[in-house]
Amino acid sequence: MEWLGLVETFERSERLASVVHTSPGARVAQIQLLLGLCYATGVYPRTLRQWLEWNRERRPLEEVAERLRSSDFDGLLDVTHPEHPFGQNRLLAPFLEAHGYGPAQLSVERCGDYNQLFDHMHLHDPEPMPVEEAVVAMLTQHAYGLGGRMRAKVDWQGRAFTFGSVGRLGARVHTLALGETLADTLRLNLMPFPKDPGETFGGFNFSWTRGPERRSFTGAGAQRRRTPMGPADLHSVLGRSVLLRPVRTSQGRLVVDRVLMGAGELLEPLRPQWMPDAVMDGDRPLQPSADKALWRDAHALYAACGARTANADLYSRLARLERPVTLWSVGLVAKQRAVTGWVTGTFPYAPGRADALHAVSGDAVQWSQYVASAVSRAAAVARDIAYPNARPEERASLLARFDPGGALWARFEEPFHLMLAAVAGGERGAVEENARQEFAAELVHAARQALTERLRSLPGHGHGRQARMSATARLESELTRKSTPHHLKEAAAA
Repeated sequence: MEWLGLVETFERSERLASVVHTSPGARVAQIQLLLGLCYATGVYPRTLRQWLEWNRERRPLEEVAERLRSSDFDGLLDVTHPEHPFGQNRLLAPFLEAHGYGPAQLSVERCGDYNQLFDHMHLHDPEPMPVEEAVVAMLTQHAYGLGGRMRAKVDWQGRAFTFGSVGRLGARVHTLALGETLADTLRLNLMPFPKDPGETFGGFNFSWTRGPERRSFTGAGAQRRRTPMGPADLHSVLGRSVLLRPVRTSQGRLVVDRVLMGAGELLEPLRPQWMPDAVMDGDRPLQPSADKALWRDAHALYAACGARTANADLYSRLARLERPVTLWSVGLVAKQRAVTGWVTGTFPYAPGRADALHAVSGDAVQWSQYVASAVSRAAAVARDIAYPNARPEERASLLARFDPGGALWARFEEPFHLMLAAVAGGERGAVEENARQEFAAELVHAARQALTERLRSLPGHGHGRQARMSATARLESELTRKSTPHHLKEAAAA
């Protein structure tokens, strides 16, 4: 992996495949920064027609690099600037020496719930962090920071400073259109916006002490919320008040060894205009879940692609593009304000195929649920025969011995994506039907295999043999009954 400066990133954007990072959220945060800088420099489409031209003609983005080199941006992107360090709140400087912690708290994945009332020794880890990693982690905090009490003292800024709100992207699944190069990805995700940034860089948030009026943390201003001025502001919202202490190592490398972090900005609930990528689940954006892989909600994503909202959202614009792209969805999963991981998924999209993709993805999830339930019922038969005298409180744990549960769903994922790829790349009719049949066959095969593996631990005689035979017969019965979906029934009978 090679770290590039922002100017060089834009200069080479047509030759770079993408930004990379081990954390999906960090990748998203970096793309958010690059999009924000496109708006801040005025290099973005003003209308849908212009957006289409930019993407069809692959308009270069080197102009962003040229403008970033101008004197207008002197010092604004400098994370070590003494007066307005990039992305940071210089007002925390008087407290950094006495109260700073190790840089581990910058990492969304490592910091947990920040809570100073518990013993989080890892947050005191003095190991410095390379400044590049620290900046990316800070950007990720701005976008995905968890809500709740933080490791911040009231006397630093005020009582409200100790309670952070959930980051702009922290409570929903965020989707990006991925192109063939980094420049292609940026062009695809640049929302047309009619206004010019003027001298204010479109409201881009270079630091806490520059840009729009910020909230205070005492008095009436402690709960002040604001609406984004425009897309430059939106993509750079400071979801945290952060101050880094950069130092040089004996080898001359710039690292961060101390950090302070507290609550950041509060936004008014965002209108649909400011969430053009959102996939709705009822009346709210789709939420990430640790118990449910994103592919199981692909039908909702394709439903958004099939809707037509006067080109106000990402998906309706992609429908006008006349070339396929990949949709990448990312969500942060947290339980009781502690991160449990990221959920991600990539999904093919081709103009004119959204309805077909919606139909097959919806059917696929229904079939998968049917098969998973069939395996569970077969596993229950094995349990009841193998353990006829089990106590009520033991039945659930005994069932888990024979029911593959979530592991079965994991086996369904690869066939699901192969089906989507076939449907996205083909025409309605034979290709779509063949993809359905192949997926149904994979479901049936995975179900039989998973149940066989779970029953293997049973003895080969007596109750064990009877449990195995009865459970296998029950699964076949479930897969061929009258109410079984047609494609599954055909696959089971083949």
